Amino acid sequence: MREKVRIASGQGFWGDLPDAPVRQVEGGPIDYLMLDYLAEVTMSIMQKQRSRDPNAGYAKDFVPLMKQILPACVERNIKVTANAGGVNVEGCADAVREVARGLSLAGKVRIGIVTGDDMMARLDDLLSRGIELRNMDTGAPLSTVRDRIQSANAYLGAWPMVEALNRGAQIVITGRATDTGLTLAPMIHEFGWANDDFATVQLCDDGADRVRAFGIEGRPATDSFKVSISYSAGYKAVGTLVYAWPDAYEKAQVADKILRARLERLSLHFDQVLTEFVGANATHGSLAGEPARDLAEVQLRVGVRGDDRNAVERFTKEIAPLILTGPPAVTGFAGGRPKVEEIVAYWPALIPKSEIKPHVEVIAA
Repeated sequence: MREKVRIASGQGFWGDLPDAPVRQVEGGPIDYLMLDYLAEVTMSIMQKQRSRDPNAGYAKDFVPLMKQILPACVERNIKVTANAGGVNVEGCADAVREVARGLSLAGKVRIGIVTGDDMMARLDDLLSRGIELRNMDTGAPLSTVRDRIQSANAYLGAWPMVEALNRGAQIVITGRATDTGLTLAPMIHEFGWANDDFATVQLCDDGADRVRAFGIEGRPATDSFKVSISYSAGYKAVGTLVYAWPDAYEKAQVADKILRARLERLSLHFDQVLTEFVGANATHGSLAGEPARDLAEVQLRVGVRGDDRNAVERFTKEIAPLILTGPPAVTGFAGGRPKVEEIVAYWPALIPKSEIKPHVEVIAA
């Protein structure tokens, strides 16, 4: 059993610094590289990608990254845990295996594949058996948005990844897993912790680049997994213009009133119309107090959301006319009309652990 293990965090979301994992592997010394690519909205994006291309549905950035760092990882025995698999874990693992073979590392790399989190194909069966997957915030049953669901994934914990590591995997690829699980799995594997060893932990500073963990107390695990569900919740668009001194804030306010009057005359109604004055009070709202009279510039930012895409589309045509029919000294309109975007909403739920069966496979490159 090791006395210590060094785990580097190389990604915090899909689109994080691309060279951070490379620097961590090359700069070291590290024992594990943890890569977290997934957020709630990411899963719905990946489902859409796979619906168009059965070979897609995972974090494509992960594959060229592995091509760059895999030789060093093999040479230094650095293991990788990543949820880059998204909704196509097998496809991601196959791509990494091809990378390893292209680097003449066939037979030198074992890849752990953790699946079982994707619940999309099982939703109707679960609902028919009375597993309502109620929204943890509102209590509403999932059936109320069933026809709009885009993704549904259970958060798997550390233990399936531990199994993959125990079976000799150097790279462990998962779909939806808890963020903590990606880091916890290497520690469980290295320190031999039991599955009832965990709960609350206190942390404090212990010198340069060191944190001390203490006061660890255990409590029983729950009988449920959390489920991350995304669903379509209408459409939105956001338009902006920038008004300059003098009276920048007042000009932006007048422009907002003109815009809202136009929307009313056109009988355009939305679930929400939100106006923000960036540079005056967009961040803190009323807590910011009255803006200074001599603000150099204020950005007017107006957003709408609603179920009627045509109404949202019509709103996008009302921003540019303010250039000539609204207050003077305006800029920031060169980007063209705002784009209509689909809103993807988050539905948190719980599911009995007995309904989720993680599957672990370890393959050779």
